[in-house]
Amino acid sequence: MLIAMVAMVVFGWLMTGKYHVELMVWVALDWFLINLLNRVTDIDEDLRNEIPGTERVARRKRVLTFGCFALMAASFVASHWFWPGLTVWRAIVQLIGLGYNYRIVPTLSGLSRFKEIYFFKNFGSSVLFVLTCFVYPLASDPSARVMGWAGVAALILFFVPFELTYEILYDFRDIKGDQAQGVPTYPVVHGQERARQIIDGLLVVSALVLGVALAAGVLGVREGLMMAAPLIQFFFYRPRVRRGVTTPDCVWLTHLGTAQLVMFVVGTAVWGKLGLPANIFLH
Repeated sequence: MLIAMVAMVVFGWLMTGKYHVELMVWVALDWFLINLLNRVTDIDEDLRNEIPGTERVARRKRVLTFGCFALMAASFVASHWFWPGLTVWRAIVQLIGLGYNYRIVPTLSGLSRFKEIYFFKNFGSSVLFVLTCFVYPLASDPSARVMGWAGVAALILFFVPFELTYEILYDFRDIKGDQAQGVPTYPVVHGQERARQIIDGLLVVSALVLGVALAAGVLGVREGLMMAAPLIQFFFYRPRVRRGVTTPDCVWLTHLGTAQLVMFVVGTAVWGKLGLPANIFLH
């Protein structure tokens, strides 16, 4: 939740020139609902993966399920009152979340979950991040956009492959439970070595997108600083994959991403206060 909240503030500021702090509550709430329902629906898998707190969730499964849907309904009433432009997008986010957790997704072999469908298991999560971190700030105040659509597209194309590396690393942690449940993650389907190569490829693609956008003048040096993120991710994850990814590793991985976003937004704010150029374009 925290990394999604901070990412929305950062990317929202880059696209609109405003810090959409007021939207953090809806980003947090939407991710909270999706993640809690995921814990409720994946109890057997989480028990195999020894995820902390799973026993408590199992004991309160019915109450938590009812509470989630009640909170979801109430939150739509509240958010529509203040930001009606968010309602459709929040509905899409929650619908994707339901499709991730419940068998409501039509396939050739019947109803399934996004989590049980190869590729969409990870890609669905990146779509949720794009909606909550990019679409929410734009939808809440469409007239505030200061970045061209090409720049917005470049940021999204940088973000999606980078975010997918998080999802695959989480799958390394959950590989035992996923194998037992038949969840088609990349480590399960392709093996851990091939999954590691996929992560490396995604990190390279993510950095290349920013490099091309920077050279073309679509984005400036300010956005180009984010090329440090794939490099940091590489050096963080490699030794942990070699010894086996643990739950604390995933927690620290998420905190590392959040810390980088905070450093970026604070650093650029201080830079602006010093009266230095807001951005530098190479083309």
